[in-house]
Amino acid sequence: MLSLNADAILDYLNFPAVVKVFDEVDSTNAFLKRHIADFPVDRISLVVSDSQSAGYGKFHRSFFSPADSGVYFSVLLPIDLISDVDLVTLSAGVSVCSALKKLVPEGDFSLKWVNNVLNGDRKCGGVLAESISDDDGKLTFVVLGIGVDVFVESFPDELADVAGDVGAVDLFDRNFFVGSVLNFLLDLLDNPDSVVPDFRLLCSTVGQRVEVVAGGRRVIGKAVDVDDSGGLVVVDDKKNRHLFNSGEVSKVFL
Repeated sequence: MLSLNADAILDYLNFPAVVKVFDEVDSTNAFLKRHIADFPVDRISLVVSDSQSAGYGKFHRSFFSPADSGVYFSVLLPIDLISDVDLVTLSAGVSVCSALKKLVPEGDFSLKWVNNVLNGDRKCGGVLAESISDDDGKLTFVVLGIGVDVFVESFPDELADVAGDVGAVDLFDRNFFVGSVLNFLLDLLDNPDSVVPDFRLLCSTVGQRVEVVAGGRRVIGKAVDVDDSGGLVVVDDKKNRHLFNSGEVSKVFL
């Protein structure tokens, strides 16, 4: 894989941004949140790392982020750029999946609701959006973390049965990939009405028998749709419809 380079990423972006590249950070999201005062408020900022020593995802679970194996980055989005905060995660998933399809057309990329990127039936990437508010409780930024495993020689035992990678190494330009994801993302933020339709087209969860867990709710049934708000619609065995605006598809019954 080509080395990460801030100038190369900037060359691929269709808009001005601040880009910082590191060999390793603890977590790109955590780094941005700690140093938020060092970044401008009037443009997008981006932190990209070759590896993370303490990467995390949904529910603060550890996110495996080894060196020379993937690309891990976080975007600081000023709230003025976002018309619907609830669609940020879906927008990011669509952007990542679209960029992967562009770079690796032979891959079998799809989205597992709500924040996982799949290659075949294995997770190769994930998205995590975290809101930042000022002292008065007013939402000011969204920190959007994205991690993609490009080529991983081996996963820890606890991930070996579920994790995968993009399956490309020599020809995968990580700088172009990051730039493509951000360009797709900004287009979607400018056109929010296209987010859910695009997500539906890429979502492999719909049509599957699933188990969804959200707080104290646990429903097993068939995922039948992603509604206009981005929520997952599940019909249980008694034909009751359930709408999940958050939660986790903890199991897909193949």
